[in-house]
Amino acid sequence: MGLNSRAAYLFALWTSHLFFLTAGDSRVNPRIITAPKGESRFPLEKRENLITLYHEEGDSSLLVGAEGKLYYFDFESSSNHVEDFPEQDSGACQKPEEEKNYLTFIGKYHDTLLICGTNACKPTCWNLADRNKSEVAAQGLAPFVRNQNSLVLVDGEAIYSTINLHQHNGKIPRFRQVRGTGELYTSDTVMQNPEFVKATVIKQDERRDDKIYYFFREDNPDRSPEAPLKVSRVAQLCKGDKGGTSSLSASKWTTFLKTTLVCVDPATKSNFNLLQDVFFVPSDKNWRETRVYGLFSNCWGYSAICVYTIGDIDTVFRTSKLKGYTKDMPHIRPGQCPWDGNHTPPETFKIADLHPEVEERVQPVVPRNSPLFHNKNRYQAIGVHRIQARDRHTYNVLYLVTDKGYIHKMVEMPHGVLNILEIQPFQPPAPILAMTLDHRRAKLYVSSPTEVVQVPMDMCEVYHRSCESCVMAKDPYCGWADGKCVSVKTNLTMLQNVTLESSLEICPRSVFKQQEVDSPESYRNVTVALFSRYFLHCPTESHAATYMWHHNGSRIQNCSSTHRPCIHFIKNMTHNHYGRYTCISEENGFSQTLVKEWLLKQPAPSQTLMQRSQAVSVSPSFWLGFLQMMALARLFQ
Repeated sequence: MGLNSRAAYLFALWTSHLFFLTAGDSRVNPRIITAPKGESRFPLEKRENLITLYHEEGDSSLLVGAEGKLYYFDFESSSNHVEDFPEQDSGACQKPEEEKNYLTFIGKYHDTLLICGTNACKPTCWNLADRNKSEVAAQGLAPFVRNQNSLVLVDGEAIYSTINLHQHNGKIPRFRQVRGTGELYTSDTVMQNPEFVKATVIKQDERRDDKIYYFFREDNPDRSPEAPLKVSRVAQLCKGDKGGTSSLSASKWTTFLKTTLVCVDPATKSNFNLLQDVFFVPSDKNWRETRVYGLFSNCWGYSAICVYTIGDIDTVFRTSKLKGYTKDMPHIRPGQCPWDGNHTPPETFKIADLHPEVEERVQPVVPRNSPLFHNKNRYQAIGVHRIQARDRHTYNVLYLVTDKGYIHKMVEMPHGVLNILEIQPFQPPAPILAMTLDHRRAKLYVSSPTEVVQVPMDMCEVYHRSCESCVMAKDPYCGWADGKCVSVKTNLTMLQNVTLESSLEICPRSVFKQQEVDSPESYRNVTVALFSRYFLHCPTESHAATYMWHHNGSRIQNCSSTHRPCIHFIKNMTHNHYGRYTCISEENGFSQTLVKEWLLKQPAPSQTLMQRSQAVSVSPSFWLGFLQMMALARLFQ
């Protein structure tokens, strides 16, 4: 199938209003519309089950690492090519499925593109330039087999990794510095069966205080029956750590400390203890205001977003007591970064090595000590993009990947989130294996097992129905101008209102008062057989609206906020059910007709055809019961 014929995919519209902290499962049966301008996609050569994405800000190209292949796609020029990275030797593998080369890392190092893969249990890296590749040392940069617990972080000359250096020893997971001024690793006792999630480097006011923060899950040391089996953590390390002074500590991090991330709904006491993903939003003003968006789940698979600041995390590590340590603190506190290239004093390191956890836990910052929101969806990944709306305020927009192959687009507000859109990037829905964001170009790059797609963040044409529909969507990317819903990038004089107040006064009164023409031509004619069943479906455009079905001008059904979408079910079609049906939504004084159907009776057929038509309309369960009765009758003859 050619690229042009594959270029259309479907989006599901899901505009909702305030999605408060205790929001429940808000999935609906969405309305499907055509893709917005700017979408494009590329197919993969074969079905993949492990994907690594690499994208540079402001560039239109994307690199996709897969099994034995590196894909290059340029979404602007539509050019693409594939580089083969086959496994070289499978003698070191113990299982046949491991005898492949899974590309697990793509990144820039020394201004050169570095690609690393498992290479059939013999990890290998390549420098790639102008489609020419050369092998380089790979120890600690790629796992021996596919491993979701691998984490690699590049920061200038330094590379940090959680990957074991040897295949048959060194089984205890560690956080290592594998490139840079020296090789360091965490002590074997400071983490218990860790599952690594994400890491970052935060540059502070003084270079000597620059920190590495990494986030992980580990076994809970609390063995009480009511305690969760896993607990979510954040750990700190000083970038200037030189290791210890003794032979046993010379290669160990001496500034390691860890603490617990709290994500509990105070209203229901629901504990979201399993950290799934983390996204960092840097501050333009102060490193302490850098936000950490944590995606958590609980034992039922429900999800929550808790937001922390680096400043709060730093304060906990600087001021909290060590758990289990009751003596006086030494002059150089555990976790304190050494000055002027000095080593951490041995007595300080010994205390931290025996008591690596601090007592105080990190609480969410927005809203205070509570999740930003939680619901019954199973989210797997998170991305956050900052957008300046027409009102000059900057809004954080969350993109959340579900286990059903959708992306939920939400806007963070002072008192909760607005659930703006549900995006279906693949048709039919497919698992989303990876997602990355381009903040400068406002694009999402998403991969399924068979294709990758570039999705524009400003999908304004989905709100095309009217000025009210556009403005009331509360999408900070979009506003009404020149008779259509357009992107804020193209028109700063648009009509827009992202606040929670009424938006109707924003639109011209002539538009608001415009009456729809109720003519037979404006209805969709549907022929329905007598005595059959029929569903009338009304799409949900806003969860703050009220939806009503009318039949021949009379209201026949209201839908509450918990019943989405609004469905009118006719169990048995009689003569009285035929006629005009409209679904009307009302919100803040604004009403619009979403569905207009005219149910028509079938033309009078012959008696034989009438019987056949009625037979078709009878449910399969009726015929099953009829056949059972006939069988019993013959049995007792």
